[in-house]
Amino acid sequence: MTLTSCSYNTDFYIFNTTDKPIIVTYESGPYGKAFVTDPRIMEFDSDFDSREIKKAFEYKTERKTDSENKIITCELKSGQALWIGHDLNFTLTNPNEALILKENLVELKVEQNGNELFRVDDRYVIDFFETINIHTVGINVKKATR
Repeated sequence: MTLTSCSYNTDFYIFNTTDKPIIVTYESGPYGKAFVTDPRIMEFDSDFDSREIKKAFEYKTERKTDSENKIITCELKSGQALWIGHDLNFTLTNPNEALILKENLVELKVEQNGNELFRVDDRYVIDFFETINIHTVGINVKKATR
């Protein structure tokens, strides 16, 4: 009898599909493994497939003085995505795996032109993520509708 298993890597992104730059600030938790403190800026196509690393490590990191958490701030131009981490065999539909997002992302804020588009903490962050495909889970920052 032969046993086989299939594992896959799921990457987490924040996509800027607006027509202007956005500023992304996130705080990763002290025990988190899924979110990195060295994110990468990538370009993506219309299917949200990343094309190449356009710029690596263009971000500002500041350590919070009252905790072990790290705060990352980065500007994304239109058509860029911020790769913020990965996990093995991750799905949003599994409550235990979705808890990884809550435990790893303390706060996320997205701004554009000096205006806050949204700010979310670990209680509600899961509602902002969507499954793009088996290898990609992300937040799609879209142009505000008015």
